[in-house]
Amino acid sequence: MSRRRRWIFGVVFASLVVALLVYSVCRELKRAFVAAVIYRSHVFTPPPPSPGESQWARFRDATQFYWDFAAIPVALQQRLRLLNPVLQPLVIEIDRRQAAGEDMHYSMHIYREVRWRLNFTPDVAGTRAEIDLLRRSLGETDQQKLAKEQQASDGSWGMGINTWYLRFYYSVDDVSNCHAPARYPLTFLDPINSPQRLNALLDTDLDDAFTKTGVFNREETDETFSAIARLLFASTPTNCYTFDPHLRDALLAFVRRWQNPATGCWGQWLVDREGKVWKMDDMAMTFHVVSDLRGAVEHQDLIARRLLQLDRVNFPAGILFDGHYENHLNWDAVKIFRMAWPTLDETTRRQARAEIARMLHWCLTSSYQSDGSFKVSDLDDTSGDAFRYGIWFLQESGYFQRKDRFWTDQDFPDADQVRRRIEARLQTIGLSDPAMKEAYDTLHAMD
Repeated sequence: MSRRRRWIFGVVFASLVVALLVYSVCRELKRAFVAAVIYRSHVFTPPPPSPGESQWARFRDATQFYWDFAAIPVALQQRLRLLNPVLQPLVIEIDRRQAAGEDMHYSMHIYREVRWRLNFTPDVAGTRAEIDLLRRSLGETDQQKLAKEQQASDGSWGMGINTWYLRFYYSVDDVSNCHAPARYPLTFLDPINSPQRLNALLDTDLDDAFTKTGVFNREETDETFSAIARLLFASTPTNCYTFDPHLRDALLAFVRRWQNPATGCWGQWLVDREGKVWKMDDMAMTFHVVSDLRGAVEHQDLIARRLLQLDRVNFPAGILFDGHYENHLNWDAVKIFRMAWPTLDETTRRQARAEIARMLHWCLTSSYQSDGSFKVSDLDDTSGDAFRYGIWFLQESGYFQRKDRFWTDQDFPDADQVRRRIEARLQTIGLSDPAMKEAYDTLHAMD
């Protein structure tokens, strides 16, 4: 090699080394920044001190925990940058077809599993495989209709979903509406059908050894609990499956053990490297507990005050999503405020009124559209979800009907016109999508 070539090679090599060092430093700095943001949001209750534990040891353990936990959102952003360019065109196509009134059940089932793998697991290869399934599903018209049917394999209504908790979650409405013998036995419910099985399953999801697995169990805990509670506390019990009579008491005992007595909230329990548990306050998860148990929970005043403390914190701990409101989360928050209202002092009520007013203004000026639709967003990323949560928030906040305005005596003179416009838009699209039908039924019930 000539001297000139050696010099050029040396410069290129040195430049690559410098670039790698800069990238590595930037990545570590970003993770440190995320860790600091999480720490400052105060969403975790740390484990109690061990006997004789020094302040230095607690500081060291806390620094390690927040550093470890920061890897979860940092890794998520990397996966989104890698896979969203492939995934988003498929989601746009699904949304276009739903807006045209096409049945997309099968694709939506696969998409829900894609989102779980993408958002909560480090399994990039598995996510890519699911995205490939999603792409192929767009050409499988017959499968879209079959996905609504009960499956012979386990009795669920989750065709296209491989993960048990998701099949369970997306079958709950069908189980609740099943008031005659089902075509196939509902064996997918067997894993929860004793107090021992129920507690073992929920505890496995709740105690999240994330430093070992790289998986954040938050969605699995949240949706498994919610699905169980909706089944066991349904106003009309199903006739298609016989539940153990002790399950309701077992679930309530779990809820009491799970609740954070200092804040009233529920959330994921993160197990650190030392085996100690950090308890997270999670607004969205707290909503599911309060809502699914129909407000029959303790410390509702604490819950509402904690919710207001988290009004500038991002999902899942707080009200915001990536720094802005979302109808989905606004609905959660307003429902919590409604149920807690009788227990709140006037100062907390005044703060809640201001928060709900801001949410309502955002919904009507940033989410609701003049043609009667709602903007598809990062959280509600299909037209069906955008309609459903937009309508549910406006209903829960009392915008449509005075009788529901628990927080204000204000008039909304445009409300009836807005409601009619949304209803007309849904009728134009059609109701083949379950979320759009649910949205339409909510409006129609007001008549």
